Parts: sequence; C-alpha cells; structure tokens
Amino acid sequence: MAPRIVLITGANSGVGYAACRVLATTPEYEFHVVMTGRSIEKVEASRTEIIASAKIPDLALRLSALQLDVTDPSSVRTAADTVSKKWGHVDALINNAAIGALSLDDDIYTRFTTCLQTNVTGPAVVEDTFRPLLLQARTKPYSVFVSSGAGSFARTADVTRQRGPEPPSDTSPYHVSKAALNMLALKEHMKYRDEIKVFAMTPGFVISNLRGTSEEERTGWGLAGDPLVAGATLLSMLRGERDEDVGRLVSGDGVYPW
Repeated sequence: MAPRIVLITGANSGVGYAACRVLATTPEYEFHVVMTGRSIEKVEASRTEIIASAKIPDLALRLSALQLDVTDPSSVRTAADTVSKKWGHVDALINNAAIGALSLDDDIYTRFTTCLQTNVTGPAVVEDTFRPLLLQARTKPYSVFVSSGAGSFARTADVTRQRGPEPPSDTSPYHVSKAALNMLALKEHMKYRDEIKVFAMTPGFVISNLRGTSEEERTGWGLAGDPLVAGATLLSMLRGERDEDVGRLVSGDGVYPW
C-alpha cells in the first residue's frame, strides 16, 4: 500500500518537528510527511536534521519540505497547488503552526490581532484551501487542529486545578485563540463529519518555543515534557486508534472538556 500523505504546518520546531520525526520514522513506510513552515530554509534544515539523526536508509524519500506561511493566503494556495500537482490528495492535514508568547511592549490590539491571525485565521484558511485535497483521499482522511488545554473553558474555570508557572508575557491572547481554534475544529467536524475525521488535539505541557525563546521558557522552567510524546499521540490518531474520540479535544491519555 502506498504511504499516506500527511501535511504538517509549523513543522520546523516543537510539536510540529516531533510529529514529523515520529510519523516519518515508523518501521513500515506508513506516511510521506510534507513538512511546511514560513521559512523554507528552516524547514529544509529540520528535514536534514531528522534524516541525519534517524539513520534510516530511505528516510529522505519519506520527507518533503515546502514553504507555507499560514498568515499569507497566497502562500497557502501555492503550497496547495504544489501538493495537488505532486500527489493529487492529502490523507491527513495537521494544523499545527501557532505563536504563543507575546511581548507586553506591544499594545493589546497588536497582541490579540497577531495571535488570532496566526492561531485562528491561519488554520481556517489552511483548512479551507486544503479541504478539496482531503476529500480526494482514497480512505476517510484526518484533519487535526493542534490546540491546547489552555483553550478549554472548563479547565480555565476550574479553581482547584494545579497550574504551572506563568511566563513573563501576556497569555490571554493565546488562551483566547485556542478556545476559538477548538470551536473551529468543532464546526469543521459538524459540517464534514461524514467525509473527514476531525479532531482538536492538546499536546500537553511539552518543550516548546511558544512560551518564549529562553531555555527557561522553552522548558517550562524544567517542568515541560518531551514533544515526541505528542508525536506519538498523533501517530495513534492517524492509525485509527482514537477514532472513538473524533470531533473532540483529545490528549495523550484521554479527552479534555471544551
């Protein structure tokens, strides 16, 4: 059977990079992973790094690099055209690209518009542009919105829940954007549930530059886990092991409330 085509946005770091590594290095050639990002140079470097470190003979054949800036609709269309010409379909679309830490030096309008453009409008444009390619898949395709427990109303309102340290930045735009992304995923599921398996997924508290670029921020002050765990969660989803949770906000070990 031919490998399934998986396109991942924001693939050059964090959860996106980890997901590419996990999916591309399965023992059988299950997936061809299309790594995308705003900077093609960074995406190419990440692809090269995965190939060099994994030491799998045919790994270069399992990974492609493509420029895609989720905040630029023309870039998204160009990427979709390239994928259409090369493969004709997409089996799984992983809307992962996001920003998190926003400087308090920026005014609140800038913080919110910047965050929402990348974390909500961008995924909406990517989903709308690539949906026709999902619908061309040979088997029922997957669409995964990489969200966060930070977007859960129930968890945010739970005063008994233990919380990690707050980064020295404004987290409100990020939390609001992930709540909106959850609704986007749910709306997509309700409209296309007969054609596409749609999920929102929380990767958990993992090492990421979403909190900032310092070592303390990236590692969550030493508390963050390995993003490869999130990659393993995604792998289980694409193998159909989480299909009973379709249309929900899934985590590695269960389901989060909206």
